[in-house]
This record gives sequence, C-alpha cells and structure tokens, in this order.
Amino acid sequence: MARRGAQRSPGRRSGLRPADPSRVSHGTPVPLHLRTPAALGAPPPPRKWYWLPRTIRPTREGWWFVGATLVIGLAATNTGNNLLYLMVAMLLAFLAVSGLLSEQSLRRVRLEREMPERVYAGTPAAFGATLLNRKRWMTSFALHLKEANPASGSGVHRFFLAIPPDGSETWLYTLTFPRRGLQYLPGLILSTRYPFGLFDKIARPALIKPILVYPAVRALPPAEVPAALGLGSQERHRRGRGAGLYNLRPYRAGDDLRLVHWKTSARAGSLVLKELEDEEHPQVCVIMEDPPVDASADQVEADLSYVASLAAHAIRGGAQIEVVTAEGTSGLGAGERHLDRILERLALYTIPRAPRPIDAGGEREVRVRLGRRGVA
Repeated sequence: MARRGAQRSPGRRSGLRPADPSRVSHGTPVPLHLRTPAALGAPPPPRKWYWLPRTIRPTREGWWFVGATLVIGLAATNTGNNLLYLMVAMLLAFLAVSGLLSEQSLRRVRLEREMPERVYAGTPAAFGATLLNRKRWMTSFALHLKEANPASGSGVHRFFLAIPPDGSETWLYTLTFPRRGLQYLPGLILSTRYPFGLFDKIARPALIKPILVYPAVRALPPAEVPAALGLGSQERHRRGRGAGLYNLRPYRAGDDLRLVHWKTSARAGSLVLKELEDEEHPQVCVIMEDPPVDASADQVEADLSYVASLAAHAIRGGAQIEVVTAEGTSGLGAGERHLDRILERLALYTIPRAPRPIDAGGEREVRVRLGRRGVA
C-alpha cells in the first residue's frame, strides 16, 4: 500500500519552491524575460516592504482641517458646550466620508504597462500605462498616476479626471536611460485626493520590472564604416532571390504572380516569369577586445555604442555578422533577431580588471579595442 505522503504534489506543503528558470541548463540559452536579476549579472533592486495597502498623507489643507478638529474637540471637552460637540461630530463625519469615497475611487482599479520593443541608452523610449476600472457601477474620480524617472529622479505623471465603469484610460510617456545594462523601473504609483483634497491616498507601487537597455545605436558616416562592410552584396550567376535578372521562362501553375514580367508577357501573348539571380552577402566577424586598465569608462561606453551601430549597419545592409568577445561569440547570423542577441550581449558586457586574450579571426575581420578604438 502506497504511503499517503507520496501523493502530495511537490512544493505544496513540503517547502519546495519552483526552480529558478535562469539555472535550468539544457544547452539552450534562456530567454531574457525568464532570467532573474542575479542571472543577468546585476544586483537586485532594494526591496521595500509595504505592510499597508494604502498610504495616507494629509495635504496642507488636510493638516489645517485636522488641527481645527483637534482644537474644537479640545474646546468642547473643556467647556462641555453641546454646539462644539456637534461641530466635532460633523468634522469627524466629514473625515470618514472622505476616506470612504477615496477608497472607493481606488478600489478595483488595475494597471497594465506597455513596454517598448527596444530601449537604447540616451534615447527617449515610449512607454504606456493603462488604467482599467473593473467596477460595474461606480466611476473612479481624480486618479493621479506617476512614475519616477530613473535617470534624473524626477517624475512623469498624468491626471485622470474620471474613468467610467468597465472603462479604461491609456497614458503614453517617454523615459530616457543614460546608461546601458539592466535597469529597474521604479514602478507606477496610483494616488487620489478625491473628494475634498484633504488627504493624498497612495496605493502600493505596481509593475516594478527590470528592463534591459541596449547601447546607443547611431547612423554611421561613411568614414566610420570598415572596408569589410563597404563591398556590399555580390551577384552569383545562378538562380536565387536577389535583385538581378537571371532568366525568363513561361509561367507555371503555382508560381508567384509578383514575378511576372508584364511587358514581355504582353508581347508574347502569354504569361512570362522572370527568375532572379542569387546574391552573396558578406560575412563579417567583429572582434571586440577588452579595454586596457587605464581606459576611460566614457570612452568604453562610446566604443560599445560604435560596435552596436556597426552591427545594426551591417545587418540592415544585408550582411551576416558575428561579434566575438572574450566571453564568447554571438554566432554568425542576420536579421533583427540576431541583432537583438548582439545588442543583449553588448548591454550585459562588464569591464574586466585586465584584458583577456581572444583567439578568433576570418577573411573579413574587424577588430575593435574598447577604450582605444582602432578599426582594422
């Protein structure tokens, strides 16, 4: 007879926790959105404990109101005047109504954040925040949404006068990160001073997420483009998917109608298809050497931005590129997904204490030494 303990689901009552996705080793890289901050090589943000669902801060008018209530209450206690007791009761009821209405305004309001596809250092990135009112009958009034700017410490904010039941409001704003690497968004803070403006009721910070900031990518002038990337694509005398014309042949069922040569078809009286010539795209290996010990940090960041711009220029020009560092290689590839892998590697690059050797090379080799940029 099997023991009852064997039927328990693992992790339910045995104290086990789900495995960290960044520590799973199956020979394939773990996607960025599944990695923990420790796996990305950056310290986690300072943890704050919020033991109250709301934080209440009196405004300047609120302090005056509370002070007047205390003074009148003290006078009523000392004199025993019924009119003063009635005034104190009215003021306390006023405070109670203010708390109930402000809580009703924040109740069942949900936040959703829209993240940009790529964030570059020094370039404003567009973010989005959507407020959803999940209440069926009640409208949320006077909502104030704020997010602190991690670069300057200042905040961007938006005021929503009213969100109807089962309605939503979207706010688009920009943030600028001066440095590459793993950054932490400070979280969206939702507050309200509804209905009388006496108290500022603030909800817990929500949607505190890490974001990976890529090095700055800029357009390269012709003088900064290496000769290995200046040759462009070369046509081959064989059938392929290039831009040159290889041959003309009669149309067959199932062929792509976009390749029909209409002028020749009009003269021949039947559909004639054009076959394209194949193209050979250059394959470039960018070797990024570690900076010397006395290199300036700003110059290293500028050189990382150059390597990122070089990779974007090569990929968008149709070349296949590989970025090799002392930590490994990105592999040879093309396309926007491959560019994301290169930019991620550059964003997480850490400056070592001493330069490390690199043993790599190829026909079209571009060497960039960080801190002492010289392109070969």
